Amino acid sequence: MSFNLIENIRHYGFKRLLLAVSGGLDSICLAHYFIKNKEALGIEWLGIAHVHHGLREGTADRDAAFVETFARKYNVPFFLKKLDGEALKAMDGSLEENARDARYKALVDIALDPSTPLHSAQDDNTIFRLSSVGASAPFSRLIIVTAHHAGDQAETMLMRLRRGTTLAGLRGIQSLRAMSDEPHTSYLEAAEGCALIPRASSLLRPLLNVTREDLLTYAREHNLTWCEDESNADVNFARNKVRHELLPQLENACPGATAQLCSIASLADRAYKKVLDNANKLYAPAIVPPGAWPFEPSCAKYGKVLALDAGALASIPHYPELLRLWLDSRGFRFPVDTFAKPNPIYTGNSQTMRTLSFRTRFIEKCRHIVWIYDSNTILAPSNLYFSNEKQRFSGISGQWRHPQQGDILSPMDMKISPRKLAEWLQEKGIPRWERDSLQVFAQGTRVLFVSGIRTENSKRKGLK
Repeated sequence: MSFNLIENIRHYGFKRLLLAVSGGLDSICLAHYFIKNKEALGIEWLGIAHVHHGLREGTADRDAAFVETFARKYNVPFFLKKLDGEALKAMDGSLEENARDARYKALVDIALDPSTPLHSAQDDNTIFRLSSVGASAPFSRLIIVTAHHAGDQAETMLMRLRRGTTLAGLRGIQSLRAMSDEPHTSYLEAAEGCALIPRASSLLRPLLNVTREDLLTYAREHNLTWCEDESNADVNFARNKVRHELLPQLENACPGATAQLCSIASLADRAYKKVLDNANKLYAPAIVPPGAWPFEPSCAKYGKVLALDAGALASIPHYPELLRLWLDSRGFRFPVDTFAKPNPIYTGNSQTMRTLSFRTRFIEKCRHIVWIYDSNTILAPSNLYFSNEKQRFSGISGQWRHPQQGDILSPMDMKISPRKLAEWLQEKGIPRWERDSLQVFAQGTRVLFVSGIRTENSKRKGLK
C-alpha cells in the first residue's frame, strides 16, 4: 500500500461522497481507493461525477466513456455533466480559470439539485436522479471529493509566491473547504483565492500529502489504467508551465523543493488559524449586529453585509494586514494594500463619505458605521454609496447632510410643488435604511438635491 487515508477520512465523519473523476491517474486512484475501502472509511453512499467541458474533440468523449465504464465495473452511480465549450471560450478572462469555475459549478449542481436528470451507469435506459439515492440522504451534506495531490499543492504555492501572496495565500490548497451555489460567485474562492456565500456544499481533497510517485505505485499495484488529457501538456496554460517547466527546474536546483513548498503550506495554515483567532478577539467586538442597524435589516438589498462601529474601529490599533486577513476570512476579499494607506475608516470624520471599491466589494463610512458589502447583490444605483454630482452645487449656499425630520423636497431646477421629502422617498420605494444613508443638499429645511437617487432619465422627465 503506497498510502493510507483511512484514519484521516474517518476523522471527518462524512457518510455520502461524490467523487470528481476526470479519468486521469490521480482521480482514478482516488476513485479506486474509496471504492475498495468504502466500508473501512464508514461511507454509506458513493457516486462518481464526470464533467465534460466541451473543449476537446474526440478525447473528451473518450474520457467520459472511460469513467462511465469504470463506474459500471464497480457498480457505482455515475453522473455526467456536459458544458458548453464554445461559451467557455467566448468568456472574458482566462480559459483555464473559467473552465475551473464552470467545473466546480457543475459539481455543485450535481450535488445539490435533486431534479437534475443524469445518466446512471447502472442502467443506460433509465434516468438517474439524485433524489433516488434515498429520502434520508440530505444532499446539502453530500461531500464533493477531488484528487488534488502534493504536486498540485506545490504548483499552487509556487504560483502564489511568484505573483505575491499573503499569509492566507501561503496556506495553499485546503483539504476541506466550503463551496458556493451563488450564480455571481466563484465556486472556489475560499480555496483558491477567487466568492463564497452561502456555503452550499463542502469540498474534500484527501490526497494533498500523496505524491504522484505514490499514485503511480498504487496504480501499478492494482493494475489500474487511466486516460491522459493532452491539454495538460500545453504550457500556454499557466499551471501547466509551472508543472512541466518551472517546478522541475526548481526541484533540480534545490532538491526537495516540492516537499518544502508543501511543508510551508502546512505551517502557514497552522499559523493562520492562530492569527485569525487573535484577529477575532480584536475586531469582533466592533461588529454592529443587524438589530442595531439604522434601518430594517429585512429591507437590505445585499446578500452579504458587514457593519462595523467606526468608533470601536478607531480605538483599535491599526494593523492593516490583520484587518484585511480578518475581512478575508469573512468572505470580503480586498487587495493586499487596501488598508495600507489612510482611508475614511480611520479619519474619524463623519462628513467623509468617500467610497472604496475593489472588484465586487465596497467599503463605505456612513455616519457612525462602516459598511462593507458586495456590489453584485445591489438592485438599485443608490444603496450605500453616493453619486459624484455634488460638485454641481459648489457655488450655491447650502450644505450636504443626511435627511432630517421636516425636510421639504424643492429641487431648484424643476417645476414641481414642494412636498415632504420623507413622503417622496417612500413613494419612490426607497426603504428606510437607504433613506437614513442618503445625502441631500439643503438650504435649511429646503432640499435641493437627493444624491444617488436622480438619474439622467428623471432629469428629463421630472420628479413625479
